[in-house]
Amino acid sequence: MENSHKEKNIPEINNCESFKEFYLDILNKKKVLYKYVFTWNNYKFKFKLMSTYYEYLIICNQMLRDVTTCNIFFGPSLFFEMIGKSFYYPYVLYIYDNNNNVPYQNTSSYINTVQFEKSLILNIEDIIKKGIEKNNRYFKKSNKDYNASKTILDPNDIYSELQNYNLKNKKIVGYVEIYLLFHMGRCFDSRIERLVVHKEYRNKSFGLLIMYICIYILKYLYYCNRCDLNVENEIALRIYKKLNFVNIQTEVYRLYLHCSYNFLPNNFLTQNDKESIQKFMNSVSKEATN
Repeated sequence: MENSHKEKNIPEINNCESFKEFYLDILNKKKVLYKYVFTWNNYKFKFKLMSTYYEYLIICNQMLRDVTTCNIFFGPSLFFEMIGKSFYYPYVLYIYDNNNNVPYQNTSSYINTVQFEKSLILNIEDIIKKGIEKNNRYFKKSNKDYNASKTILDPNDIYSELQNYNLKNKKIVGYVEIYLLFHMGRCFDSRIERLVVHKEYRNKSFGLLIMYICIYILKYLYYCNRCDLNVENEIALRIYKKLNFVNIQTEVYRLYLHCSYNFLPNNFLTQNDKESIQKFMNSVSKEATN
């Protein structure tokens, strides 16, 4: 079964110059989806790249606490570096109140009733610039003690960090992480991680909607060869089967590096890398003979 899928999944390249152009644009992040604006069920939505630090804080505070075991959260300086210098594409889905200001009503779960109104594709430098400007616009100027140079946050600091911003009416419905993986012999591979819908908006087809948008982005904007993801619950599995994901039988083994091979101190100097790798290999050899 797996071989038959591999045989079918060989993309044809009819124009090498065109392929080279879009491939380099992706490598250099010159064409990144910044946002879609659309309406659905008489509500306005925005699906956009997470480009501000306050969005990062909202996601960490409201959605990731229940789905991650991580205890490291980044400060603003590392966040913007992370967005700009990696194949990491975090997207958030906003909902805007309709004129009646009533709770969201899922009058239709049919995706074909979605009406797109705007699309914006930018290079990553412009996206980061817009994100920093927007971040400053919502920051409370009265807080003169704020430490913008902080690198790592304690999980307990997330809520207090959010209090530095005026975020009234910012309602995020869902969040998804997309990762592009460079491959030596084909177009990009990709992974979807952490598709999370806010608990107030679950069972309203938002997970399916986000996945359809992601599939379009990966296939037609980022020219990916395939998309992988992990499934950990039956509800998600039903969604992915509906989207034609297939189960690939693989033998995956994982090494937790943070608690294995701890032979060197955390503060060792990479300037002495020759000595460090020698100490590491000697320690491996010594442990193997014990």
